[in-house]
Amino acid sequence: ASLLEALSEMEAEARTRLGAAEILLNWRQDDDIVERRLDAAQHLHLFRIVREAISNVIRHAQAQALSVRLAVVAQILRIEIKDDGVGMAGDGDGRGKSNMRKRADELAGHITWRDGTLRGTRVLLSLPLERASSALATKGIA
Repeated sequence: ASLLEALSEMEAEARTRLGAAEILLNWRQDDDIVERRLDAAQHLHLFRIVREAISNVIRHAQAQALSVRLAVVAQILRIEIKDDGVGMAGDGDGRGKSNMRKRADELAGHITWRDGTLRGTRVLLSLPLERASSALATKGIA
Protein backbone atom coordinates (compact mmCIF):
# COMPACT_ATOMS: atom_id res chain seq x y z
CA ALA A 1 0.00 0.00 0.00
CA SER A 2 1.02 3.60 -0.31
CA LEU A 3 1.60 5.84 2.69
CA LEU A 4 -1.39 8.04 1.82
CA GLU A 5 -3.64 4.98 1.42
CA ALA A 6 -2.47 3.62 4.77
CA LEU A 7 -3.11 6.96 6.48
CA SER A 8 -6.56 7.14 4.92
CA GLU A 9 -7.37 3.61 6.18
CA MET A 10 -6.16 4.53 9.66
CA GLU A 11 -8.24 7.70 9.74
CA ALA A 12 -11.39 5.88 8.58
CA GLU A 13 -10.98 3.17 11.23
CA ALA A 14 -10.22 5.76 13.92
CA ARG A 15 -13.35 7.76 13.03
CA THR A 16 -15.53 4.64 13.18
CA ARG A 17 -14.14 3.33 16.48
CA LEU A 18 -13.95 6.69 18.23
CA GLY A 19 -17.39 7.67 16.95
CA ALA A 20 -18.86 4.48 18.45
CA ALA A 21 -17.15 5.39 21.75
CA GLU A 22 -18.44 9.00 21.49
CA ILE A 23 -14.91 10.42 21.41
CA LEU A 24 -14.30 13.37 19.08
CA LEU A 25 -11.46 12.91 16.56
CA ASN A 26 -9.33 15.77 15.26
CA TRP A 27 -7.16 14.26 12.46
CA ARG A 28 -4.58 16.70 11.09
CA GLN A 29 -2.35 15.54 8.28
CA ASP A 30 0.14 17.82 6.53
CA ASP A 31 -0.91 18.52 2.94
CA ASP A 32 2.63 18.12 1.67
CA ILE A 33 3.07 14.45 2.64
CA VAL A 34 4.63 12.95 -0.47
CA GLU A 35 3.25 9.68 -1.78
CA ARG A 36 5.57 6.73 -1.21
CA ARG A 37 5.19 2.97 -1.10
CA LEU A 38 5.11 1.06 2.15
CA ASP A 39 6.09 -2.56 2.20
CA ALA A 40 3.78 -5.04 3.90
CA ALA A 41 5.65 -4.97 7.22
CA GLN A 42 5.73 -1.16 7.37
CA HIS A 43 2.01 -0.99 6.64
CA LEU A 44 1.13 -3.66 9.21
CA HIS A 45 3.30 -2.32 12.03
CA LEU A 46 2.28 1.30 11.48
CA PHE A 47 -1.42 0.40 11.34
CA ARG A 48 -1.20 -1.74 14.48
CA ILE A 49 0.69 0.91 16.46
CA VAL A 50 -1.96 3.53 15.71
CA ARG A 51 -4.77 1.03 16.36
CA GLU A 52 -3.34 0.10 19.76
CA ALA A 53 -2.92 3.76 20.75
CA ILE A 54 -6.57 4.38 19.89
CA SER A 55 -7.65 1.21 21.71
CA ASN A 56 -5.85 2.44 24.83
CA VAL A 57 -7.70 5.74 24.66
CA ILE A 58 -11.06 4.00 24.25
CA ARG A 59 -10.40 1.51 27.07
CA HIS A 60 -8.51 3.54 29.64
CA ALA A 61 -8.41 7.30 29.06
CA GLN A 62 -12.01 8.35 29.78
CA ALA A 63 -11.36 10.93 27.05
CA GLN A 64 -13.76 13.27 25.31
CA ALA A 65 -11.44 13.99 22.37
CA LEU A 66 -8.42 12.58 20.56
CA SER A 67 -6.07 14.52 18.31
CA VAL A 68 -3.86 12.86 15.68
CA ARG A 69 -1.22 14.94 13.90
CA LEU A 70 0.87 13.51 11.06
CA ALA A 71 3.81 15.00 9.20
CA VAL A 72 6.81 13.83 7.22
CA VAL A 73 10.00 15.78 7.86
CA ALA A 74 13.31 14.77 6.23
CA GLN A 75 12.05 11.23 5.40
CA ILE A 76 10.75 10.75 8.96
CA LEU A 77 7.06 10.14 9.55
CA ARG A 78 6.04 11.81 12.80
CA ILE A 79 2.75 10.92 14.44
CA GLU A 80 1.44 12.50 17.61
CA ILE A 81 -1.66 10.97 19.21
CA LYS A 82 -2.96 13.06 22.09
CA ASP A 83 -6.05 12.60 24.25
CA ASP A 84 -7.72 14.74 26.90
CA GLY A 85 -8.34 11.88 29.32
CA VAL A 86 -7.10 10.97 32.77
CA GLY A 87 -3.45 10.55 31.77
CA MET A 88 -0.91 7.87 32.47
CA ALA A 89 -0.78 8.08 36.28
CA GLY A 90 -0.03 4.60 37.60
CA ASP A 91 0.10 3.19 34.07
CA GLY A 92 2.79 0.55 33.73
CA ASP A 93 4.35 -0.95 30.64
CA GLY A 94 1.55 -3.36 29.75
CA ARG A 95 1.41 -5.74 26.83
CA GLY A 96 -0.09 -3.13 24.46
CA LYS A 97 2.69 -0.61 25.06
CA SER A 98 5.31 -3.33 24.86
CA ASN A 99 3.92 -4.50 21.50
CA MET A 100 3.86 -0.92 20.21
CA ARG A 101 7.51 -0.47 21.22
CA LYS A 102 8.51 -3.74 19.51
CA ARG A 103 6.70 -2.75 16.32
CA ALA A 104 8.40 0.67 16.29
CA ASP A 105 11.77 -1.04 16.84
CA GLU A 106 11.11 -3.41 13.92
CA LEU A 107 10.70 -0.34 11.71
CA ALA A 108 13.84 1.37 13.09
CA GLY A 109 11.49 3.89 14.68
CA HIS A 110 11.04 5.37 18.13
CA ILE A 111 7.93 5.67 20.30
CA THR A 112 7.41 7.48 23.60
CA TRP A 113 4.53 8.21 25.95
CA ARG A 114 4.26 11.48 27.83
CA ASP A 115 1.74 13.25 29.98
CA GLY A 116 -0.30 15.80 28.05
CA THR A 117 0.24 19.50 28.63
CA LEU A 118 -2.99 20.01 30.56
CA ARG A 119 -4.16 16.42 30.97
CA GLY A 120 -4.28 13.18 29.05
CA THR A 121 -1.50 11.31 27.29
CA ARG A 122 0.66 11.99 24.23
CA VAL A 123 2.03 9.15 22.13
CA LEU A 124 4.88 10.26 19.88
CA LEU A 125 6.00 8.00 17.04
CA SER A 126 8.91 8.74 14.70
CA LEU A 127 9.47 6.37 11.81
CA PRO A 128 12.31 6.90 9.32
CA LEU A 129 10.59 5.81 6.13
CA GLU A 130 13.69 5.20 4.03
CA ARG A 131 15.77 3.65 6.80
CA ALA A 132 12.90 1.37 7.83
CA SER A 133 12.88 -0.25 4.39
CA SER A 134 16.62 -0.85 4.57
CA ALA A 135 16.43 -2.26 8.12
CA LEU A 136 13.68 -4.67 7.13
CA ALA A 137 15.57 -5.81 4.03
CA THR A 138 18.64 -6.46 6.19
CA LYS A 139 16.56 -8.63 8.52
CA GLY A 140 15.11 -10.49 5.56
CA ILE A 141 11.58 -9.20 6.27
CA ALA A 142 11.04 -7.01 3.21
